[in-house]
Amino acid sequence: MEKEYILGIDVGGTNIRAGLVDESYQLTEFVIESSAQIVDKQDATDNLTEFVKNYLKAHAREKKVIGISIGFPSTIDKARKTVLSTPNIKGLDNVEVVDVLEEKLGISTFIDKDVNMLMLCDMYNGSIPDNGVTVGFYLGTGLGNAICIDGELLIGKNGASAELGHIPSRDVDGICGCGNKSCVELFASGKQLKYLCDTHFPDSFIGDIFKEHAQDLVIKKFIHDLAIPVATEINILDPDYIIIGGGLPQMDGFPKKQLEDAIHEFARKPYPEQNLSFSYSEPLQENGVIGAGIYGMKQIRRKRRQS
Repeated sequence: MEKEYILGIDVGGTNIRAGLVDESYQLTEFVIESSAQIVDKQDATDNLTEFVKNYLKAHAREKKVIGISIGFPSTIDKARKTVLSTPNIKGLDNVEVVDVLEEKLGISTFIDKDVNMLMLCDMYNGSIPDNGVTVGFYLGTGLGNAICIDGELLIGKNGASAELGHIPSRDVDGICGCGNKSCVELFASGKQLKYLCDTHFPDSFIGDIFKEHAQDLVIKKFIHDLAIPVATEINILDPDYIIIGGGLPQMDGFPKKQLEDAIHEFARKPYPEQNLSFSYSEPLQENGVIGAGIYGMKQIRRKRRQS
């Protein structure tokens, strides 16, 4: 039987990554291009369509591509057809991506949040089973979160579940990128780390901040602040598996033990605190693409079972 592929695409604020993922979730033909000329414009769907056409022409002439699967750093509608809001990328608000791409390309298209795609890849890489509850915390510029229960990603009534970075917290000043006040992301995110670096360590490069200042009280407090939303979700869901990823944990000198100790401090005793299981994402550019491929392949298989 001819091998089948999903074109996995990971859309970011800086780069867009793409590759072909087969039935065994192996990646080939991986590419990285600047997002600025593809999605960071008002005609984002037209540009994305052209990107896919050009990719398939260059990399998939002899391959059977059965679907396109795209992860967006966005809020997605419950039907998983429309990108509702993308704070950090222009031109990706209220965009009917699935209908447009399927009409123009004639290929089944699937979309979801980028962190959901990342967690599917992390679950695959870590041999984490579908049964049970898995939570993923992606600590980067913002605070990304994904939840998988018995093999199903938690979507929610409106498609807007797992917005952990936007739970409210008292005594926090400022307006979040989502438009609300007092979101936990205002003090537990890479944006806050940059503010701390500029304010308290102006002579340090932010990439070296943990290596140089992990024992400083300012950074210790920041790590404690990161642990608060993580422990909050752990106390609610009592998960079987906990994945930690994103740009912050991958920085040189990131104090993983400090973070884990702080999570233990805030987790409810005796359980779940006494039985926490942590794993960390592999810092690979391809993860979002592989996760998108896994997501797309699962959707295709589901459609085939139902037909």
